Amino acid sequence: FHSIKDSDIFDNPLPEPKEYINRPTVKGIVIDRDGKIALLRGVNQSLFPGGGVEEGESLENAFTRECLEEIGCKVEIVSSLGTVLNLRAKDRKKYEVHFFIAKVIGDKGFPTTNQKDEKGLPVDWISREEVLILLKKQVVNLSTDERYKDMYQPHFNCRTHLVAFDKYLEENP
Repeated sequence: FHSIKDSDIFDNPLPEPKEYINRPTVKGIVIDRDGKIALLRGVNQSLFPGGGVEEGESLENAFTRECLEEIGCKVEIVSSLGTVLNLRAKDRKKYEVHFFIAKVIGDKGFPTTNQKDEKGLPVDWISREEVLILLKKQVVNLSTDERYKDMYQPHFNCRTHLVAFDKYLEENP
């Protein structure tokens, strides 16, 4: 439903490569029984749970696995929201970010990830309104704060998550 490339973000974009390496990815809006939405709080950004699809793994299985690893929750996928393409010239990768909407099944547990960059990340459960404010603020900060101008991946991640959340809000007023 959307695509983002360097020229959409940066004043002096890198030239587009002739070929991109495909990297299927899953992310999702996970809602608990109180209507709160999960966000993983990183150093420079808060994002929805999800990650890379392993070889031979379905998108749905990858997403449910990532939710268990990152937020410690078993989830049931309610629907597919669609795909946001990230054409990242710097690493020559085309991220196909498949977004799902899911609900938590049972009690919330504890993240099980062993990935160094994910271990210990706090999981925030916040309202739809708070998610929208936070995602918008992140995009503005990346665009205006000198400390973030050279951070490549967050520019894509934050915009991708905001675009997906806007679509979610349109479809779920």
